[in-house]
Amino acid sequence: MPNITSQNTDYNQWYLDVAKAADLFEYSPTPGCITFLPKAVTMWDRIRSTMQKKLDMLGVQNLLLPMLIPMSFFEREKDHVEGFSPELAVVTIGGGKELEDPLAIRPTSELMFCDFFKNRLQSYRDLPLLYNQWVNVLRWEKRTRPFLRTAEFHWQEGHTLHETRDEANDFSLAILHDVYIETINELMAIEGIAGVKSQSEKFAGADTTYTYEPMMSNGWALQICTSHLLGQGFMKGFDVNFQNREGLIDNPWYTSWGLSTRSIGGIISSHSDDKGLVIPPRMSEYLVTILPIYGKWNEETVNGYVREIAKCIVNDSHEVPVQWEYFRAIVGDGEKVLIDQRNVRLGEKITDWEQSGYPVRIECWERDMEAQKCVVVSRITGEKIVAEIAEVRSVVIRMHQEWQEALRAKSRQRLMENTVPCQTLEDVGMALESGKFALYAWDRNPELETIIKDRWKGTTRCLPFDGQFTDALLPNMDDGLVRVVIARSF
Repeated sequence: MPNITSQNTDYNQWYLDVAKAADLFEYSPTPGCITFLPKAVTMWDRIRSTMQKKLDMLGVQNLLLPMLIPMSFFEREKDHVEGFSPELAVVTIGGGKELEDPLAIRPTSELMFCDFFKNRLQSYRDLPLLYNQWVNVLRWEKRTRPFLRTAEFHWQEGHTLHETRDEANDFSLAILHDVYIETINELMAIEGIAGVKSQSEKFAGADTTYTYEPMMSNGWALQICTSHLLGQGFMKGFDVNFQNREGLIDNPWYTSWGLSTRSIGGIISSHSDDKGLVIPPRMSEYLVTILPIYGKWNEETVNGYVREIAKCIVNDSHEVPVQWEYFRAIVGDGEKVLIDQRNVRLGEKITDWEQSGYPVRIECWERDMEAQKCVVVSRITGEKIVAEIAEVRSVVIRMHQEWQEALRAKSRQRLMENTVPCQTLEDVGMALESGKFALYAWDRNPELETIIKDRWKGTTRCLPFDGQFTDALLPNMDDGLVRVVIARSF
């Protein structure tokens, strides 16, 4: 049972302690990289499957491009290479020979997609081209933190071509709202502020970058996803063109967009507490963890009752090993129940369960078997219910539904209560020092970004879209000024 540092004592160490105690990762011998353990992979799979359904609804198709990119490609898009040069890892030798054209390990795939599109596009009748790939990428990082910033990470990256700017812009916004924000809100139970990146913070080579910026439990921002209107620059650099409706040669409009495994870091940082990880119920691999409590010579009896409870929760189930000989899973109909069969003190089991992050536990004694009952406990609120075995599934499902929304409401409340309007730069500094988002009326002078970075280690996070709670915080905007969210970030 690893000790977890308090958030108030050392937030960075708390984060690492929570992720390690929950068995989400192991450090790797490869600098800046981690091993994603099964629980983390399961969480990513939930995110991936949810997003894939939404992408399917938009007509996006999956493919896979090579992970090695000729360095000569980068020379064809100067803004892009300048943005990524510090992060590139380059292969210079292949098959024992020095390569004439070195190969960069994929930091992102705009350049490869440009070459791919060139061979796929001829006429406006071919548009739109809507593609996505689920891959790993490598960005050489000086400072890393598991999930939030690692040299190698996993993500999806979408790349699409459109006939007009409006169509491309509408599609990039549809990805932001209908795929990313819906998934983040409804699956991860995290709320944020949606908006446009400033010129200095947008993606290298992009026309416009759209973002969603949640607030973590320490008041810092996490850029959890981005959707870019790349415009026509990449297309011109790679001679990607088509015959338009007037019979003229034109360049298509390009979008790209991505969400990565740093979202797992967002879940850790947004929801967890000093007891350990908290997994949103819709993201949990297990509906419930059952903790049998043994007396002398009654393990077989209690285990038999535990399996009876598990089968009341999961229909048409069978049993599989999970880890060591003490953990078993009851699996059926796409649902799972975990049984902790260790013969240890209940307090030790509860501590391990709290650190694991699973949303609901059941405590079961031999005396409960006589009454055909058990105790159901919520990880999120601590609520305890003595339930009859026949109704235990409905109790568990109700807890999942209620506390999924409770986590989202808590995230929303934290964001709204800790986003503050600021009249002066000193107000901005006080907000950042207090672990809050600052909302400021900005004239778009980039000098502001230099000042907040140098004085308070903050950055502009986004210019929020209209129609969010930020409207009321700065309701009367003078001509030429825009609302901007300023925060410290991961």
